[in-house]
Amino acid sequence: MADVKDILGMGRSGPAQEKEDKAPAPKEKKEKMKRPEGMSREAFALLGGSHPIISSQLASTFSKKNDMLKKPKPSTKGLITYQYRPFKNQARTDGLELFHWLKCSKGANGVIREPDDSEYPYAKYNKKVQLYKYNNEEYDSLIRPESGNWTREETDYLYDLCEQFDLRWHVIYDRYEWPGRPSAGGGPPVPPPVRSLEDLKERYYGVARKLLVSRQGREAAVANNLIVKSPFNKQVEQDRKRALAALLARTPQQVSEEHAVLAEARAIEEKRKAEANAARRAAAAAAATTATATTTTAAAAAAPPPRTTSPSQPGRPAAPPGVPAAAPAVAAPMGAAPMGPGAAAAVAPRALSPAPTMMMTDLRHPADYESAPPPGMPSLFDAEVKPFKPKPGVYLRGAHTQAMAAQQAAAMTGGSRAFKAVEATLTELQCPAALYGPRVMTRSTSGAWLALRSEVISLHETRRNLANRLNADDRAVRRPEKRRRP
Repeated sequence: MADVKDILGMGRSGPAQEKEDKAPAPKEKKEKMKRPEGMSREAFALLGGSHPIISSQLASTFSKKNDMLKKPKPSTKGLITYQYRPFKNQARTDGLELFHWLKCSKGANGVIREPDDSEYPYAKYNKKVQLYKYNNEEYDSLIRPESGNWTREETDYLYDLCEQFDLRWHVIYDRYEWPGRPSAGGGPPVPPPVRSLEDLKERYYGVARKLLVSRQGREAAVANNLIVKSPFNKQVEQDRKRALAALLARTPQQVSEEHAVLAEARAIEEKRKAEANAARRAAAAAAATTATATTTTAAAAAAPPPRTTSPSQPGRPAAPPGVPAAAPAVAAPMGAAPMGPGAAAAVAPRALSPAPTMMMTDLRHPADYESAPPPGMPSLFDAEVKPFKPKPGVYLRGAHTQAMAAQQAAAMTGGSRAFKAVEATLTELQCPAALYGPRVMTRSTSGAWLALRSEVISLHETRRNLANRLNADDRAVRRPEKRRRP
């Protein structure tokens, strides 16, 4: 009966089952968290069971705290201490002595040692300009003969100001107050001459240039020095300042008028450039047309007698009017055996229709390309020498042009073996750029190079088609002759 109740999903009845139902479920044992090292018992008790912690993080935290609390290792130099010591600035010449706190080291025996480098650290920022000073001998032999109204005392005064204010000429000119020199007879002093800023600069740089050249013996030894390479020109400096003052004194109306004149001049210049480019392209086209016509005439004169194809082949152009038709048969040479009717057709000469003179409009590509494309026009070309718009990115025109040339060679009928004939034709041009590409891959040169290769490839394709067509005509003429043989 119990098995049937189990199958039907019904509970069992009876005292034994009631005891089993009333038996309490076993309690799950809770894992007791261990107190991490370095944490007090009171702080760990505050966490309770509802705030779990990660022991690894606590351990790292307390280990860092313990490391910080450890006593620092004693230094080999001793205990660091700061002492209030006097110091002197080596950049000063007045011997001023001041005090500051200096970092020192105290040894185990109590001796305090100062750092080895006791020089004032900020003295290295006291930069001075290089002044070319003279002595009595140099002044008497080099400077005095060309001094003009400059005296030795005034020149020394100028050099003192240059050294004091580090060749800051506007400050020197503002502080320049030479009182003049007393008169020889005890009268009132001679008033000093009026010196401008350009006069002061001319005097100093003139003296410095003479000293440089005389100390080196020749001017070529100090030719790269700025004072010798670009000597000071008083007149140019004054003209520059006057021009700058006139430029800054312009009214808004004058500024607008000058802008209008500059815009008109720019438009005239661009128009002249466009006309010059158009004339150059027209001259190049005319020269190319003349050269093509001359080449065609010379080739026609040196070509063998024309041949006619089989009249049974459709699609061949008829002979132009005025051109005599070829004889159907050629007389046999003297002493030769008579030929049959089929042999006469086999040896009959064939003439091709004369090719018309090639015009510039018959070319597949233009004769010239512009280096500056119009707005919106891509700057690169594809294998068919058409504007190529690449994907966003950086492209090298030389590498892209070489890749397009490789595509042209791969697309040719016959593959690399047939392209050797194209290379031979390009070599016959006696121009390395025709085979390997121009040295500078501008838009104009890369387009012209790809166009040249395309034209030569088309020429070889046309020659191959013509040869295949003539071979087919020969086979069609000889086939009836073989059938008539007994």
